[in-house]
Amino acid sequence: MRRLKCSVFVYLFLIFDASHAFSIIGLNKQMLYEYVGNIVVGAKALDEGHPAPPTTGWTVRGKLTLQRQSELVMAAALVIDDVTLSNSGEKFLQNKEMYPPYKPFKIALTPDCAISHVVFKEGDPIWSMNFKRAIASVLQFQMKSSGAFVVDELGIHGTCRTEYFVSNRTSYISIRKTPELTTCQPYSEAVHTTRSNVSPNTCEFDHQKSVIIGNEAIYGMLPHNETGYFLSMAHAKSTTLIHTFESTGEAQFINSELMLNFINESPIDNPIDIETSMAAESSNLELQPLDPNDPTGGRNPQQQEILITQAGVLLDSLAEGLETTEFKYSEPYDSTLSDVIKLLSEVDFDSLKKLYEKVDIGTSYRQETIRNIFHEIIPRIGTKASVFLTHHLVLNKTTKPQVAVQLLIPMPFHIFELSAELVEKCESFLNIGPGHPDVKQAAILSFATLVHNVYVAKGIDKEKFEAYVQKYFNAYLSDRDFDQKMLYLQGLNNLQLGNVANYLEPIVQDPNEHEDLKFQAAWTTLALADRRAERIYEVYWPIFESRNASLELRVAAVTLLLISNPTAARLISIHRIIQSETDPHMINYYRTTVTSISETTYPCYQKLRRLLSYMHRHLPPKPESRYWVTGNYIFDYRDSKFGIGAMLQVFLVGDPKSDMPVVAFFKFDTEALGKFTGQLALYIKARGLPDTILSKMQSGKGSDPFTFKSIKALLAMLQAPIVNSKDLHLEFILQMEGKTVLSYHLNQRMFQQLTYENILERLQQIIRTDSHINMQTVRWPFMNRYSVPTVLGTSADVLLQTTVLTSLRGNITEQRNPPITKHTLEIDARYSSYASVRSRSYNPFLNLDHEINREQGFLIYVPFSSELHINESDSKCRRYSFSRPQNLTSGLSFKSRAVTKTRGLITKTATVPFEEIMLPESRNDVVQLFSYTMPDLGVRLGMSTNVDELIKYRGMLLKSEFTENGFSGNMVVSALMYAFGFTQLSSIHLGHDRNLTMLMFNEKATRIEGNFCAEDVLKTSDLKGKQIGLTLEHTDQLDAPDGSVLVDALHRWNITLDVQASTKSNWFKLIGQIQRNSKDDEEDWKACTKLTYEPLVFTKRPHTLNGNVVFGLATEESECPEKGSSVQFAARAGPSEHARAFLRSDKISLTDTDFCPKEVLKFSPIPTSKFCKRSNFENFTSITQYDMDLKFNNMPAWFELWSNRLDHLVSALSADKVDSLHMSQEINISMHTPQDQFRLAVEVNGVKWRFHQIPFLYKLDSKFDASHELTYVTGLKRSCSVINGMINTFDDKLINLREVAVRPDCLTLLVADCSPLPQLAVFVTPSPAQELGSNYGLRVHIGQNYFNFHSRTDNRSQPSNEPVFIYLNQDQTPHDVRQKPYQWPIETSDYDFRVELNEQNILIVECAQLVSTIQFDLYNILNFEIYGVYKHQMCGLCSPPFNRMRNYTICEVEASTPTPIPVQNSSDVVVVA
Repeated sequence: MRRLKCSVFVYLFLIFDASHAFSIIGLNKQMLYEYVGNIVVGAKALDEGHPAPPTTGWTVRGKLTLQRQSELVMAAALVIDDVTLSNSGEKFLQNKEMYPPYKPFKIALTPDCAISHVVFKEGDPIWSMNFKRAIASVLQFQMKSSGAFVVDELGIHGTCRTEYFVSNRTSYISIRKTPELTTCQPYSEAVHTTRSNVSPNTCEFDHQKSVIIGNEAIYGMLPHNETGYFLSMAHAKSTTLIHTFESTGEAQFINSELMLNFINESPIDNPIDIETSMAAESSNLELQPLDPNDPTGGRNPQQQEILITQAGVLLDSLAEGLETTEFKYSEPYDSTLSDVIKLLSEVDFDSLKKLYEKVDIGTSYRQETIRNIFHEIIPRIGTKASVFLTHHLVLNKTTKPQVAVQLLIPMPFHIFELSAELVEKCESFLNIGPGHPDVKQAAILSFATLVHNVYVAKGIDKEKFEAYVQKYFNAYLSDRDFDQKMLYLQGLNNLQLGNVANYLEPIVQDPNEHEDLKFQAAWTTLALADRRAERIYEVYWPIFESRNASLELRVAAVTLLLISNPTAARLISIHRIIQSETDPHMINYYRTTVTSISETTYPCYQKLRRLLSYMHRHLPPKPESRYWVTGNYIFDYRDSKFGIGAMLQVFLVGDPKSDMPVVAFFKFDTEALGKFTGQLALYIKARGLPDTILSKMQSGKGSDPFTFKSIKALLAMLQAPIVNSKDLHLEFILQMEGKTVLSYHLNQRMFQQLTYENILERLQQIIRTDSHINMQTVRWPFMNRYSVPTVLGTSADVLLQTTVLTSLRGNITEQRNPPITKHTLEIDARYSSYASVRSRSYNPFLNLDHEINREQGFLIYVPFSSELHINESDSKCRRYSFSRPQNLTSGLSFKSRAVTKTRGLITKTATVPFEEIMLPESRNDVVQLFSYTMPDLGVRLGMSTNVDELIKYRGMLLKSEFTENGFSGNMVVSALMYAFGFTQLSSIHLGHDRNLTMLMFNEKATRIEGNFCAEDVLKTSDLKGKQIGLTLEHTDQLDAPDGSVLVDALHRWNITLDVQASTKSNWFKLIGQIQRNSKDDEEDWKACTKLTYEPLVFTKRPHTLNGNVVFGLATEESECPEKGSSVQFAARAGPSEHARAFLRSDKISLTDTDFCPKEVLKFSPIPTSKFCKRSNFENFTSITQYDMDLKFNNMPAWFELWSNRLDHLVSALSADKVDSLHMSQEINISMHTPQDQFRLAVEVNGVKWRFHQIPFLYKLDSKFDASHELTYVTGLKRSCSVINGMINTFDDKLINLREVAVRPDCLTLLVADCSPLPQLAVFVTPSPAQELGSNYGLRVHIGQNYFNFHSRTDNRSQPSNEPVFIYLNQDQTPHDVRQKPYQWPIETSDYDFRVELNEQNILIVECAQLVSTIQFDLYNILNFEIYGVYKHQMCGLCSPPFNRMRNYTICEVEASTPTPIPVQNSSDVVVVA
């Protein structure tokens, strides 16, 4: 310990020379001082002009006697006069429980009069010793010279750099002492202990601390005849400021001060006894930490039995609260859960075990609830006792396996008593056998996380840590099962530090290692990449540079290289390789990585952001949008002012052959207060999943052998490859705070074992089984606790936390009484969160807690009760019912407030605790914004809030930094992230008083019941029809005189719909009726409607919707009201006349080449290629004309009122003078967008407006509607097209068909299914006429059937009334598809394939086997569509560079020769681009 020079007991150099040294207290003298300690806990006002919340505090007064008994020994004794409460003014005199401070203590001095140490009496409790240390520390000051100087000084917070300023006045000396608390060791910033269950955001360097503390002391010295000067006064002050979750709300504070005032000096008459019963060990001035099991420091240690009893009562209270429906929506503040956690954190292992045995007994509903809550709380307590209990329950198998996993997963993330003892105790987790693999997995992963956390906390040394790393790596090497290797690899991921990366690098470099394990090993080292830049470069640069490496490994390599703090030279080298890259997947990954990181606000990427921002404008060209399946996407929102943030990062790696996603890694982080409040990550690898699912779905269909003309024989002659389906390989990894908690692997064999029966039947059996639901979850998503002792040495702390309790209870039952089956569902869902920012000071003299608490409660209650009656003899109708008991209120309540409390047991014999609760004055009345009674449902809805809070919400929204966050990646997802960030801000922003309720209330028991009927009345290959009926009846139960219960119908709704729709297009016709009957109303109401929609036919008919609605009073005959009000409407939407004029013009092509002819406009969707892009024709196909005509007849008075007002408004906006637009009779609206796309012409009843410069005006496309656009942009659908002899493959490669298909008697394979059981093949045949080089015929094989369409022999166009023949199968039976479509099987609604001719003279072939479509213009334009899941198994000219074939063409030499002959060297396909 450093010697502290020149204290109250040392020399004064201010006036006297060093040779005239003297002591302030002379030898054998004593001085008497009065001390006054004062503590105030409170909060500032939210807004100026408003009252602040009440404060709480206490004052202690007494006497301090100091005796100089020898040259190096001082004796001190304290006397307590009284303790006064600040608010009530109630004064408490000394009692026997205040006795410990009366015990004297010794202050030992060094020869130069510095404090050497202090010695206390035996048995002196911690709270008393800390109070005495504070007294001694206040006495200490220095006077090295006049003016300002800085020294290192020991005090209650340790050794701190301390600033002094000494002023020499005429009659006294003034000294000001200010310790620099950030320099204090070991208690920096005067925070003695910090406990948190969330990891710190180490990437944030300038984040403001949650707690700010400042200390200072002032001393006054007066002249003395003997010693020159003596201490007349000492005044030490401390201020602790707390921000409420870094918001703009109220700031709490803890102010403490200790004053000493001189009374008298006298000789020592009665020496203070500091020799007998003294402690064997001496102490310094640092405050002694409190035992976690006794936060009172020995003042009022709780008996373990009492703690168990109190915890049991609170658990029972939680369970009881989940059974009642009487909620305090006006005060949804329930701190019971946080109180239980606090109590259980003070319980030792034996007591915790005893409490578990108590709650584990019993099978009642309530006891089950208590047990569920207890299982949720135990791993989140974080004490050594809770870890030992988890170890005891898991190792002794006293719980169910699922409960053991429930205990193990969250355990290592909440421990705050990290020590080597825990590691040694839990090492036996590694010895859990394979009997319960899920328990073994959770134990291995949790133990690895525990070892990492203890090592970081310096609980074990590096040698011990490396021993565990070696143990996990040896387990990885020794095990042969993939799932076990994967498990121990994730264990190494959790250990993370030491030699983990060195062990994983050989796995990545081993050419014989499993590719999936190599990728996992590489991905595991992501967190350490920035610290190992050189090794990352040595290991992963060759992988990234190699075109032969798998896409997964190359993606992992480039990711590691980018985040490993690359030099500018290495970054440019990566950029140059990407510039020459040919794989669009790799290009898209690099582009999205640079784009996302250069726009992110995520703090951990800011250094990398500055580096990659240089490359943002030098990116390679963007590949097609369907390559999104390999990319790195970041969507984030951050607000530094309010200290919150959220980030969603998505890593995707696709399959280069199928372009389907294979690897997906989702990372979701939330932050607040400079800490990560949530870090979740999900890793999924699914290879072969589409093949497995499709194989399972088609396993029941079977497949017959093909004839010699079958697809299989044809492909064999072409020596086509057989593309087998991929075996299933599924990996699932869940991570919390960067540590793996779940790791599962599923392969083909395991999947077959799981699905050996019909999955749907098994799920149906589970649903039909009566189920009892009683599930509770406990979350402690945020907890920060700072111990900030006062200058009196008494304990004080700041707690910021949120606790959440959710509950789902109910029953699912099924009662069978043939033919009636009754399904009953009763669900009770509850959500209760309690957020708190609490500043507390403990008063050890009276055993009272003084605290101010900003608390926020969020309560949601949703009850649901329903019945479903199914009559097996009548499959058309289902009867349902929903009910609510009487006087039921459900909904949500979201409120916050500040509350000041003083509570505790003043004496051990007190039977009633002292409690004083004060609330601030109410400033604003709650204004009910919305109240609506729904008599047809028997409920009333209401919403109320604080108007002032709404204004602050608006200000908070406008002040948010949404302009600083990147929203360019994906507006929808980014907007969702912003909404999530704002919601998170609302949930933790505790600064303002919230007062929001949204409730549903019913006074009487209400029941809604009815029938839902649906019947297919028409089903052909062209049309389908359905009749739908719905009845809804609101009933009430009445007591009959005979004691029975009568059902009284109060309201009734009848809805009937008759729908007809086309199976080929979106055409539909609807006829509907709706009628309402009410017991309370005098007249009933009814409405009828007729709607007809006809889809667009390009250049022939726009989208049209025609119909009418008639409504009025219902008649007894239940017919539509003839004299009621009616509305007729006709709506149209389509492209401009410019497209029709273009098609009729002499122009041949949309571009200056022959590969984008205007005939492509007839296709839906339009085939595209490098020479025929969407931008070439979107001006023709965009919907630019919208028209609607409305006519009204016999409308009610309210309509006349509002239509006249609308008439006046539109007339006022007209440029010309208009008397009336007659809008009560009809409304004609027209909106046209001219070709420049930046103007909008609007006309309403002849009044015209023109709006200019609207660049964001989105236009729909008549040929590429939203569904088509989504399927093609996402790659869900793929197409291969032939336009004037140029093939555009699935992967956008161009092949000249004229160089392959050269003989008219030969078949050239365009595309075929090359799976082991092929179902489709499409061949083209060139025209025999030499001058028609781009005219092709068609042969399509589907299953065992095929047909031919012959190429033309001349160049004339196909007349719209001329027959179009296809020739079927080997007999070549002709069929005119213009007269009647052809399908197989014939005359059924479920067909294998169908051939028809549409209104645009396009031949349409639909194949139900592979869900594919062929469009052919009967001449030289063909488009083949298929879903992306089948793309990898396709071969032919559409599939290069994958599934290459040796031959693409086969010829039939003579008609009598049935066996086609392959053409040699037809595989030399020239790829144009």
